[in-house]
Amino acid sequence: MGECCTLADAGTLNAEGNCMDFSFDDDQELIAGMVGRFADKELAGWAADADRAGQPPARLLAAAGELGLLLDAVPESAGGMLEGAAADYDHVARTVRSIELGRACAGFAALLESNVEPALAVGRWGSDAAQKALYSSLADGGLAALINDWRGKLRVTDNGGGGLILDGKVGPVPVLGAASHALVIAGNLDENGDAGHPVVALLPTASARVEPVTPSGWRAARWGTLACEATAIPDELVLARGNRAAEVRAIVLAGYRLNLAARAVGVTTSAMANAAGYASERVQFGQSIGSFQSLARMQDRHETRNQAARLLTLHAAWSLQRNAADARDTCSRARDFAAETVKDATIDAVQIYGGYGFVNDYPAEKSMRDARAFEIVSGVESFERVLARGPQAA
Repeated sequence: MGECCTLADAGTLNAEGNCMDFSFDDDQELIAGMVGRFADKELAGWAADADRAGQPPARLLAAAGELGLLLDAVPESAGGMLEGAAADYDHVARTVRSIELGRACAGFAALLESNVEPALAVGRWGSDAAQKALYSSLADGGLAALINDWRGKLRVTDNGGGGLILDGKVGPVPVLGAASHALVIAGNLDENGDAGHPVVALLPTASARVEPVTPSGWRAARWGTLACEATAIPDELVLARGNRAAEVRAIVLAGYRLNLAARAVGVTTSAMANAAGYASERVQFGQSIGSFQSLARMQDRHETRNQAARLLTLHAAWSLQRNAADARDTCSRARDFAAETVKDATIDAVQIYGGYGFVNDYPAEKSMRDARAFEIVSGVESFERVLARGPQAA
């Protein structure tokens, strides 16, 4: 059995007898405080205008860069802040950070977290040429996007020289409208259009056609669609194929799903805090509406569910950090639960505001729009888990 935890350690024991300590170390506490202050002082004040404009403020990336938020997955040797190997990346610290960013604005959080999956993947499985191409762009202030072609819209064929040819259209994808590179996860298709072995590759977006779009949620996240017409990816930018690509895909998406869960927890937290503040100020029948039993119970229910989503997300981060056997499944379930929680909480937050909840003078309607994206970005979790289990014994 692992080392014993006490209640004071904020830990518990998992099924394997290992200590799960959910208290933060000094670095994680520092990150939480630093990003929390940045979220409150800057991001929250920019969010409404950026949502209306469908664009982040010009100073967002520069301000975030000063805090190292865009380069924490890029090695120090390439101008970043990552100490050690990509496999040792601190997912717990990122989770703490992402909750704070999501609390301020889901669109900003998507932008500021977008470099992590591409940078870590290229660091672990990319060639020297792939690392140089991506890292130099990110160090110069560029952005990278993740394209998980879970609907099979991209046709991938070999070019005969070790590289790939892409055809098809995917999207909309967050951050793609501003990205210099995209980490593409797709499946090979044969001449009949049937799915074959997957591939993971780094795509310079200038080699394809990217069309910016602005959907209803995460409006400041610089979404885009990708159209490929015989788009070539050279061999040195292909990270993995076949069974190896399937494993790479699972590792990359585990981190991404965990991050979606963390951001969703942040949005839920801010939505319920704003609704509670409004309910304490809005007076009907001589008393604040927050004192009405039905609304008080509604708020309390969502607070409970959000606490559960936060704990599950931290558990998933802890599991991923330690490469636990169930880490990928836990990340998937955390994303599912947090997405459902933020959807329900933001809908009820609008109800607390009443008619005001549907106008953009108040933050409730933005939170409700932002919540929807957490359910649909990068695939349907429950469907993939069922497929992964395969036929069940009678």
